[in-house]
Amino acid sequence: VELNSQPQTVAVSGRLEAENRLMIFPEVQGKLLPRAKPFQEGISFKKGETMLQIDSEEIQFQLRSSKSNFRTLLSRTLPDVKMDFPGSFEQINTWYTDIHPDQPFPNMPETDDPQLQQFLSSRGIYDAYYQVKSAESRLLKFTISAPFNGILSAANAEPGQTVSPQVHLGTLVDPDSYILQISMERDQIALANIGSEITVRDQDQRNSWNAQVDRMNPTLDPTSQMISVYLKVHGENLREGLYLEGVFESDEEIQAARIPKSALLRTGQVYIANRDKIVLKPVQVLDIEKDYIRVTGLENGDQIVADAEFAYAGLILQ
Repeated sequence: VELNSQPQTVAVSGRLEAENRLMIFPEVQGKLLPRAKPFQEGISFKKGETMLQIDSEEIQFQLRSSKSNFRTLLSRTLPDVKMDFPGSFEQINTWYTDIHPDQPFPNMPETDDPQLQQFLSSRGIYDAYYQVKSAESRLLKFTISAPFNGILSAANAEPGQTVSPQVHLGTLVDPDSYILQISMERDQIALANIGSEITVRDQDQRNSWNAQVDRMNPTLDPTSQMISVYLKVHGENLREGLYLEGVFESDEEIQAARIPKSALLRTGQVYIANRDKIVLKPVQVLDIEKDYIRVTGLENGDQIVADAEFAYAGLILQ
């Protein structure tokens, strides 16, 4: 064995996930209406574009009825407001005239008069107002729009299908920004500073991309005792689920040996000649090539068994 100086490295790997990923579940129940743009895998949507429309005819009729009933209720209070609160009459009357069943419901006028507030509350104005606003908010849930520019990676919705909050309709992913989650040991985490960059490659080593450390989990995984680190990856030809590999390098150098792959046991040990017999010695793998590996834990001049298949601990050397 001959040791050589090389930078301390930590090999990492993981699978890409879209940074922006939305699983689509409706908040209301109803029948899906047909749309000009199909809801299918591979179809793209821009931010704010309607992806799905649930039949809302019934809730629209209910909303119009609520607005009409509220307008009637408010009209009955106007004479009393004019008599008891003349300074606020014009404000309340303008609010009344702005209410139309087919138009957005106007906001309640602000008032600092506690007596007027008490009066409107006693007449049920506040309660009826918030019922209408709640119905308006519910109506918006019948339209499902894209929260960001994305592409459907899953689509399970067809026109005419009745959906409910428990039904997964599809998944929207952002194709322009990806996160690579990797795991590192506690003594390795110092190499992954926030903002530091490394090069990541696919399994074929044909394509490479720049990745930047974006964040890390402050707690250890209780099972593996590893720390999760998240890298942002940008570039072309990236796909969710792509397996990527990279290497973090340190400014500190270590002494490593290049030995045949066949010398390494599954236990992370190699057979070494110790005087007149074979013994086991643990090593740590730093890098893997086609037929060789780089390891630490050996010393200059160590004699190892090149093919571990033909040896065993305690073998006497002649």
